[in-house]
Amino acid sequence: MKGKKLVSLMTVSLLSIAVAACSGGGKPAADPKPGDANAPKTAKMHDISFLNFAYTIFPDPNGKGVEAIKQKFNANIKAQFVLQSDYKEKLNVIMASGDMPDVVAVKDLDSNYYKWAKQGAFLPLDDYIDKYATFKGVPKTIYDQFRVNGKIYSIPMYAPTYTFSGTIRQDWLDNLGLKMPTNYKELLDVAIAFTKNDPDKNGKNDTYGFALGQDISPTHAMGAYWSPAWYHKDKDSNYIPGLIGPGRKEVIETLAAAYKEGAVTKDFAVLNWAQTNKEFYSGKAGIFIGTPTGMVEEYYTGLLKVNPTAKVAPIPFFKAPDGSQGNPKARGFFGLTTLSAKLKDDPDKINKILEILDYGRQFIPVAERTPQNQQFDWIMGGNGIGYDMVDGKPAPKAGQEANTPIQYMLQRHEFWKPWSPNDEANQYSIASYSTKEMQSFIATIEQMEKTYNKTPYDDPSYLVYSETQASKGTELDKYLLGEQTKMISGQRPIADWDKVTEEWKGRGGSQLMKEINDGIKAVKK
Repeated sequence: MKGKKLVSLMTVSLLSIAVAACSGGGKPAADPKPGDANAPKTAKMHDISFLNFAYTIFPDPNGKGVEAIKQKFNANIKAQFVLQSDYKEKLNVIMASGDMPDVVAVKDLDSNYYKWAKQGAFLPLDDYIDKYATFKGVPKTIYDQFRVNGKIYSIPMYAPTYTFSGTIRQDWLDNLGLKMPTNYKELLDVAIAFTKNDPDKNGKNDTYGFALGQDISPTHAMGAYWSPAWYHKDKDSNYIPGLIGPGRKEVIETLAAAYKEGAVTKDFAVLNWAQTNKEFYSGKAGIFIGTPTGMVEEYYTGLLKVNPTAKVAPIPFFKAPDGSQGNPKARGFFGLTTLSAKLKDDPDKINKILEILDYGRQFIPVAERTPQNQQFDWIMGGNGIGYDMVDGKPAPKAGQEANTPIQYMLQRHEFWKPWSPNDEANQYSIASYSTKEMQSFIATIEQMEKTYNKTPYDDPSYLVYSETQASKGTELDKYLLGEQTKMISGQRPIADWDKVTEEWKGRGGSQLMKEINDGIKAVKK
């Protein structure tokens, strides 16, 4: 699956279903527990300017949530929210003017971030990390992704490290007496059986194996070995992108063999992501993808309406030839919070900003997200004001965002995303979905991740910024995806794999590989 589409799908889903999210603000909470780095340390009122990107929610800069923060922290938040599609242009203008607000959210880890950090626009935060629990709890592998000249200039906004894994119609396997596939040969045999052996037992020839869309989405990678991650190395021990690796070749060979048997979406090359989802959730295809967070619940419940006996199960990660078994990790953050370097001579204000930031990031277990938890109730705006308890879970009240302090607490405001100690602690199956059927399905994916993600993989390319990746990465990926699409549909022989790789290198791939590998070596020195 193309990263851009994945981000789009997950963003829409998260915005629509996240429960511990968009709202907070109302009555003040009790004082923090002793030792918490979140209580005001001075009586001085600090004015804090804050610029952030937003997707759908643009709370009033003078809302009651701002007043609640003022009373609790002696800080006056002057927030400005900009539509995410316009944010990059707006931020460029502001940074060029030299008038950076006290706190700025950076949406993308791009050339501008590195340029501004090198120019000294951001305040180095290394000396503050260990002073606040939610900063200290960020894994080094995440901080390393956005260090500049060895220094940390931002605090990441939380995102899970889960990525997509395979799913399959378990009821179809049962109907045909087949076992869960454990390798690509078995997966191919199952896909063909789903196409030819009437797995739904309706007497019609109306099913097939792999649901697939344009740009070979999803990737149908059953682990990091087969994924687009920079996992494999060439004969010179240089990392290569997964799209030209041996694992990817096995995936393309499998899909090409399945396509010949009618076991892949016939017109996959022109299907968008929504149409690809429909192929699976309408009951046509039997092999697709899933993940604990960001799934569209209506898709799954729609399948159950079409076929009440349908059962979808996660496919355990395959064991790779090198013995690994697990998925590549996602980056683990979505956006960054930076502080202006102009604050360096105002330590009280710096600490005030970090206190507020840390307080809004503190993790509250799912079971404790109730009106009885004063910290949660305050952040979310108060029961009946910023949120309601619905079926035992907090549900943000649309249109009440201005009453909720979390909207203004200097980080991700559109849905509450505390810094989780680990992905499992989020309990997405309970917290993010409404129906028992969906909760049960997601719980099986969470359990599969816990059991079979034995060697989760940190993609080393995340540690490096590449100019070629920024300027030509999309074009280079498009070329490979186009040629591999031809291979799946039989328009180009898979025997041309090495030839396509050389063509890719000649288009800029060699320079990309050099930049990534030079960067990895520099980071690891």
